[in-house]
Amino acid sequence: MTSLPRLVITGSGAVTALGRDLASTALGLAEGRSAVAPVYPDGQAPRGASPAARIASFTTEPELPRAKARRLDRGSLFAVVAARQCLADAGWEMAGREERTGILLGTGSAGAGPLTEFERQMAVESPESASPFLFPYTVANAPASVVALELVIKGPNVTVIQKDPAAFNALFYGRMMLADGRADALLVGAADEWSLTYHQAYEHLRVTRSEGREGFVLGEGAGVVLVEPEESARARGARTDVRLAGLATRPAPCSPHERRAAPDELAETIRAALEEAGASPREVGLVHLSRNGFPLVDEAEEEALRLVFGERSPRTAAVKLLIGENPFAGATQLALAAAALRSGDGLRAILVNAFGAGGNFFSAFLSRQ
Repeated sequence: MTSLPRLVITGSGAVTALGRDLASTALGLAEGRSAVAPVYPDGQAPRGASPAARIASFTTEPELPRAKARRLDRGSLFAVVAARQCLADAGWEMAGREERTGILLGTGSAGAGPLTEFERQMAVESPESASPFLFPYTVANAPASVVALELVIKGPNVTVIQKDPAAFNALFYGRMMLADGRADALLVGAADEWSLTYHQAYEHLRVTRSEGREGFVLGEGAGVVLVEPEESARARGARTDVRLAGLATRPAPCSPHERRAAPDELAETIRAALEEAGASPREVGLVHLSRNGFPLVDEAEEEALRLVFGERSPRTAAVKLLIGENPFAGATQLALAAAALRSGDGLRAILVNAFGAGGNFFSAFLSRQ
């Protein structure tokens, strides 16, 4: 078995409903601002059901010219902007490294808007009237493909289609790619777009928040980190102070909608990430919770923290309650964690949890070195 290299996170970027970059998102979270708001479909009055965390106004400039942006889908727009921010943050020059740079994005909803509109045109109007310009963006791998084209990435290109922990699955896969020497650096994260059709489907499943009912809130955006082997990052003069020291996953099948998680299984995932990092629970200064407002998993996560940390639990952050749920949110948490460790505000280690629909559990341990 190929041994895993020491990996570092050298750059991060994000686009969320709280801001078009990671810094403004972090500021909004620090101020306790929420992006959750009523849904106004097509200029109508607000719907009385579940709210959402949508990106109301968004400019792609300077990362992407307006003329080019008009042709792309929302998920791809978010991904391109976040990816460019991430590479700039990492000081990664693409020229001469195109073949050795890769991208792995998770998603739970990319392509939803173009797909539903394309199908509407075919069904309501006629197959001949369906726009050929929409078709390339009706697939979930559109954001990763568009980023690769815009940034001239010619290395591995992978999309992980899953719900909540898709970005962590991409990170898990990317780590193996780097161990095999398939790339020198990987953009890893997730991108999602909000879709009224998906929104209504989740409402029918009765898992989203509404008046009188607890649940999660759908959001949209993109989060990306640049992951490199420490040795090659040092060789190019990059910052290597943030290490991906532990990443663990444990399968624990449960209903994808009722999602009753077992606290001991969640605790085992956390312990496995700590063990891989060679760290003890007392070293963790902050836990980015998977908490999203769905009681059955949120309560299990709280109990899992007690099992791991005892009564002296570290500080926690529940980002998804403010920017919404979807794979992009977990990727944004990874980006926020890396930026916080780099800022030198005293944090030495952060744990990021992603406990997903159907029982796909991940924990990542990031440390400052």
